Amino acid sequence: MPDTPAQPPLTIALSKGRILEQTLPLLAAAGIAPAEDVTTTRKLMVDGSLENGDAVRFLIIRAADVCTYVEQGAADLAWPDVIRCSSTGRTSTNRST
Repeated sequence: MPDTPAQPPLTIALSKGRILEQTLPLLAAAGIAPAEDVTTTRKLMVDGSLENGDAVRFLIIRAADVCTYVEQGAADLAWPDVIRCSSTGRTSTNRST
């Protein structure tokens, strides 16, 4: 029986800045950890892991770009400041404008 190809890692889009610092403890409590300090790295993509050992990737991007990355399939989901990313291009966040 041929080997089943490995699933690509889950990709989570995270907003840069203060919201990122507030998000990290929530991710840790959920058993999701980046492999390096995402608050100081200049990398766009950072590897990480789930509590069960499965791989995960983080995209560290501007809040304004989060929905675009999700809608275009570059990220599987966004955490936590984006409430809804829809195909209409409308974005709702928990930030006041």
